[in-house]
Amino acid sequence: MLSWGVDLDSIKKEVSLGNRFVDWKGNILCDCPFNDVQRRYGAPYYFIHRADLVDALRNAAESNDLITIKTSSKVIEYDFEAPAAKVENGTWYHGDLVVACDGIKSAVRDVINGSPCEPVDTGDVAFRILVPAAPLLEDPEMRPFVKEPWAVHWMGPEAHAVGYPLRGGELYNIIIDVTHRTDLGEPIGMDDWKSARNSGELVARFKDWCEPVRKLCNLTGQYLKWRLADFDQLDRWVHPSGKVVLLGDACHPMMPYMAQGAAQATEDAATLRAALQTHDNLREALKAYEIQRKPRARYVAQNTRVLQEWLHLYDGPDREKRDEMMKHDDADNPIFWAFSGRKDWLFGHDAQQLLGEEERSIPPLPPMPSAGASVYSDTDAMRLKMTDSKL
Repeated sequence: MLSWGVDLDSIKKEVSLGNRFVDWKGNILCDCPFNDVQRRYGAPYYFIHRADLVDALRNAAESNDLITIKTSSKVIEYDFEAPAAKVENGTWYHGDLVVACDGIKSAVRDVINGSPCEPVDTGDVAFRILVPAAPLLEDPEMRPFVKEPWAVHWMGPEAHAVGYPLRGGELYNIIIDVTHRTDLGEPIGMDDWKSARNSGELVARFKDWCEPVRKLCNLTGQYLKWRLADFDQLDRWVHPSGKVVLLGDACHPMMPYMAQGAAQATEDAATLRAALQTHDNLREALKAYEIQRKPRARYVAQNTRVLQEWLHLYDGPDREKRDEMMKHDDADNPIFWAFSGRKDWLFGHDAQQLLGEEERSIPPLPPMPSAGASVYSDTDAMRLKMTDSKL
C-alpha cells in the first residue's frame, strides 16, 4: 500500500505485539510475538480501524488523476469481448481490462469460472463488536488488554473470541465466532447481515468462560452478526476472452481466523499490477496472475479451516494434544504463526514480484484433530475437500 501512495502515518493505530492464544479458562498457551516483523519483513504489523483504512485508500485514489471513483453504480451486465461493464443507469464503461472484485456474492464469478460455485456454510456465526476502551482502562484486570496490544485469542468449546485495541487505544475491537448449534441468538440466514443491540445472548453463551471474556460480553452494545461462508478453489479466475478477471473474495473468500481476507485481496492487486507491467500480452499477464495467486490464496483459506477445527475443541485428549503441539516451532503446530516456516512464507512474500515455480512452493498444512474430536464432524464433505493438502 505504501508503494501506491497510501498514507498510513496519519492514521491512529497500534503496532501489534503479536498473537496470544489463551484457553477459555484464561490460561496463556502460546505467544506468537511480532517484535521482529519490521526487521524481518520491512514493515510493522498494525491494528487499524477498517473505516480509517478505507479513508486512506480513498484519499490515495482521489489524489491520482488516473483514477475516477463512481459510487451508487451497480454493475448489471458485462461485455466480455469488448470488454465493458454496464451500470444500472444504462451507462457502459469500456476499457482494456475489467477487474471484478465484487465479493463472495459475485454476480459474474460463475460465468468466469465456467460452472456454478455457490458459497458454502462453514458452520460458524461471527459477531463484530467495537467498544470504548475507557471502561477497560478503568479496570485493573482489563487495562493490560489495551495497554499491551496483543491480538488475544480465547479458545474454547465451539467458540473463540479475539480482542485488540484500535485508534491508539481509544477503542477495543472484539470478534466472536460460535458454531450454529451453540448460537443462542435468533438464527441468521446465509445472505443476512444483522445489525442489532446486545440482547444478552453473548453474556449467556459465555457465562462459564474466564472473567475477561465475560466482561467483554457485558460491554457489548451494538454488534454486527453474519454467517461465515467460503468455497473451494475455482477452476479459473480469468474469463476465456482474456479481458475480464476476478480479484479478492470473488475468487477466494476465507474465514477471518487469520485476518487475511483484505491482505490476500491486496496481494491480488499487487500481483496483477506486476503481471501487467511484466507482460506485453494481456492474456499472458492474466495467466501469470492466476498462476501466482491461486495456490497461495487457497492455502491461506485452507489454514483458516484448520484453525477453525483446533480453536473450537472441547477439553479432552485432542485439546491436550493441541496444547502440546503449540509449544513447538514445527509444521505440526496448528497455530499458523507459531511455525516460523509458515510465518516467513506469509509475511516475507513480496506480491509485486513474479516468482518461479520453485519459489512458489507452499508449506505443508498442519494436521487436523481426530474425527471424533471435531465439532464439525456432521458437516458436509466440503470440509475435507477444503483441507486436502494436494494443491
